Amino acid sequence: MPLLLVLSFVPVVNCLAETASQDSLPPTVAGGKIYADAPSFAAELQRIGNAIKQEKASAANMAALREKLPSQWELAAAERHYSLSAEPLRALLREAEKEKKPENRAAKVTEAAEWVFDLANQVHAFGGVQTHSALGARPTLERILNRREFGSVHGPTAWDLFRQRINHWIENLLMRFFRQIGRYPIGAKILYWGIVIAVVVWLAVALFRYWTKRAAREELQTPDAVAFVRTWQEWIRTAREAATRGDFRKAVHSTYWAGISYLEDSGVVKKDRARTPREYLRSVSHATELAASGRRTREALAALTIALEQVWYGRRPASNQDFTNAIESVEALGCQLR
Repeated sequence: MPLLLVLSFVPVVNCLAETASQDSLPPTVAGGKIYADAPSFAAELQRIGNAIKQEKASAANMAALREKLPSQWELAAAERHYSLSAEPLRALLREAEKEKKPENRAAKVTEAAEWVFDLANQVHAFGGVQTHSALGARPTLERILNRREFGSVHGPTAWDLFRQRINHWIENLLMRFFRQIGRYPIGAKILYWGIVIAVVVWLAVALFRYWTKRAAREELQTPDAVAFVRTWQEWIRTAREAATRGDFRKAVHSTYWAGISYLEDSGVVKKDRARTPREYLRSVSHATELAASGRRTREALAALTIALEQVWYGRRPASNQDFTNAIESVEALGCQLR
């Protein structure tokens, strides 16, 4: 039988009409018959095909077979409900009835029987696919969900549900508020401009804080390039000028770098612009641990480091006493200031 004739009756075309699945099916359908599963429907089609082949190819026999056929077959699958029209088979049997020549009638009868057998095979194959899918779908799904990438996937927790309720409550509250505001045009304008002013103020405060922090960061950056150019005498001169102006923070800062420059010129530590004050202190501790004056050098540099951290990095207000203590620590390192 031509393949196009078979395909004309499969579910893709009008002969198989898919309908929505229902919780309960009616016991009967007008002019049709319901089959609970694909195997029983395939067995019925096989029986009809055998009956067509076994009947003698006479017009009366074909008419009797045609009258026994329902108008449609109803198949209740696992998740869907399908309707198949029996009209194509009726048309083939009707053509067999009209044939006058026995050989032509026999050919039509054979074509009708082959159509039924092919449809039975398709229904049987469909039933096997459905059974295989139903048996293997659940284990396959469990294997997929047990993978590592789905380990954190879960349904909404109690906390998630609580947050959803809170968000929903806030949303409803705001909607009611804005609906009430919308009834009063003056109040709506006041609210609008209030929001605009609040946003502008917030942006201004954010920009001011950003610029303040940026200026502080720039101020606190170690002047590495200058530190490698100035001598310790120049740093002392800068420190005294700052102290004269009353800028004791900068005076302490410059005094510290005078001490570092002196240690670098003396070969106690190596010049390294990437070092932090604490790293300089550790380097001096390692370099002077065998020297007789090492303890005094370590203590002096430790005092300078603490003063720098508190006054410069910690932004603590500095006084003349802080500057005097820093000068004494530099002298303890070996700088001849007098």
